[in-house]
Amino acid sequence: MQITTKHFKRLTHEKRGVSNVIVVMLSLVLIVIIVSNVVLWSYQMNQLDWEKMREKIEIANVERVTRSQWFTSESEYTVNAGSHVNGTYMDTWSVNNVSETFKEGVVPLCYNPSGYVLGGSTKYISGSTTDLVTDNGAYMVFRSYSSAFSSQRLYAHRESTIIAGALYYQLKLNSADASGIQFQADASTMGRKLLAKFAYPLVGLTSIPASTWTVYYRAYKTGPVTVAHCDVDILIRKVDGTIRTIIVTDIANSSNLSTSWITVSGTYAWSDYVVQNETDFLEVDYYAHVTTSQANKYVYLNVDDSSLLVDDQTRIAGIMLPSKYTVEVELTGSSNTQDWQSLTWTIDSDFTIGNLNVTLQLYDYNASKYPTTGDGYISYTSSPTPNTDETQNQTITVNSTHFRSSAGEWKIKIVGVKETNSQFDLKVDWIELKVRSQNSYTLDITGEFVLDLSTFPLAYIHTIEIQIRYRANDSLENWCLKAFNWTSGEYGYNGFNSTEHLPATEFSCYAVNLTSVWQSYVQNNNGTMRIKFCDKDPDANETTIDIDLLGVRIVVDGAKFRLQNGGSTTSHIVAIWIINATTHRRYVANFFLNSGEKPDYLRADICLPIDNFIVKVVTERGNIAVFRND
Repeated sequence: MQITTKHFKRLTHEKRGVSNVIVVMLSLVLIVIIVSNVVLWSYQMNQLDWEKMREKIEIANVERVTRSQWFTSESEYTVNAGSHVNGTYMDTWSVNNVSETFKEGVVPLCYNPSGYVLGGSTKYISGSTTDLVTDNGAYMVFRSYSSAFSSQRLYAHRESTIIAGALYYQLKLNSADASGIQFQADASTMGRKLLAKFAYPLVGLTSIPASTWTVYYRAYKTGPVTVAHCDVDILIRKVDGTIRTIIVTDIANSSNLSTSWITVSGTYAWSDYVVQNETDFLEVDYYAHVTTSQANKYVYLNVDDSSLLVDDQTRIAGIMLPSKYTVEVELTGSSNTQDWQSLTWTIDSDFTIGNLNVTLQLYDYNASKYPTTGDGYISYTSSPTPNTDETQNQTITVNSTHFRSSAGEWKIKIVGVKETNSQFDLKVDWIELKVRSQNSYTLDITGEFVLDLSTFPLAYIHTIEIQIRYRANDSLENWCLKAFNWTSGEYGYNGFNSTEHLPATEFSCYAVNLTSVWQSYVQNNNGTMRIKFCDKDPDANETTIDIDLLGVRIVVDGAKFRLQNGGSTTSHIVAIWIINATTHRRYVANFFLNSGEKPDYLRADICLPIDNFIVKVVTERGNIAVFRND
């Protein structure tokens, strides 16, 4: 027992010793870590202090900035009219009397219609003359009218149409094409009994001329005692279902019906009817007129039975309906009054049906009429495929000025004719008069310029200036600077403070200010501007232009800081302070300055005070450079 107790006490004593050792070792580890961090922190602080001491930033000058540098063309100019003679676009980057040269050329002038006059009973449907400027599938549409009539037949069909919710069977120009349908009327009482109502649309009709109609009925009765015949009512029904006009009732009486199928007829002297609205319908209501009744007997009318001969089918013969349709429209425009060397007139159009006889005419003001042959006259048969665009043109080189008035007016007539009973539309896509004259020398060039929006954000731009330094060998011709309007999608100078300039034979400058409308001419996402330089109007002289400078600059109210890094390390500017008696404002900066550099730092968003002020520039390491404007 004593031995056991002794060993237990020894073991307890040894455990306490081990614990003490562990505590001591952990303490040493902690001390080492703390000391290491202190040494590292001391080293880092010494390194930071050392780098800070090596940094030497100075502000040499601070001044107000009202204009950016010139932004010049990014690539070679596009010559839209005229020609390039020599030099490159880089010769237009600075004022040094080294220039790029362009020369005017003869360019045809193009004119498009500005008005129209309808011929006959042609109807305007849609579009405008602005759709005739380019061949782009945007049309002016005109609808034909019935220009000739012939005696035709309307056949009764089983197909139906709905007018204001009510059912009507159709009258068609084609004969029966089905197995037939029979309509029944009760013959057990006397009187007129409705068999069926038929309708024919008046679309495309201006009138139904007077003629004698013969109404044929394929019918029979049952019962030997029954006596009955057929007749009709004729009226005009509106598209809303109401009656516009009752033409006549109980006419075209047939002979008495037989107990077997027979085709009988009656006539009616139709008077000329002027169509009030093309949405109306000609309605013919067929009746069985029972004059002697018999119980449980009936009268039947058979229609649309293709097994019958045409002459045996239920129909109306002798009705005068359109056999020819015509569309006629005159397009008018204006041009210059110069002496034309040649004239090319072009028309692109199509029709909604094929194989029309088409006549195109350009009015001859000298002869006071439209030509019927030779210059100013084109005739052709349109494509057999409906809605096929076709381009027709003619060039006139002799007496081309005969085809315009002394005031520059011109007009073109389009006539499309077809013998058909189907109305059609004319779709005009493009009409152009292209003229060349001795007085048509012109120059048109465009270039692309990109503003630095990172330095000059849109929010701080006051306006834009465009300047050209150039000379011309003709000092009597006005020239224009234009810019592409990103809103309207075209070049112009709307809102510019100046729209034209008269050059000199020596280099001179022409500048324009875009005033408050400048944002329309600058693409917001990348600062792109497209500039056009052109003569105001073509003339008889072939002018040569030398361009020494063509540039764009930004008008701002900003600041320029002339900084100097006299230290041996790169400095990072992180803040700028502007201080005066009333202002104490901090601006965030992010500008790196290499050792020995003396750059200008531009800020369009910093507006310097007018009176005395102090500028402080702060680096990432905490150094501060101070400039005083006393």
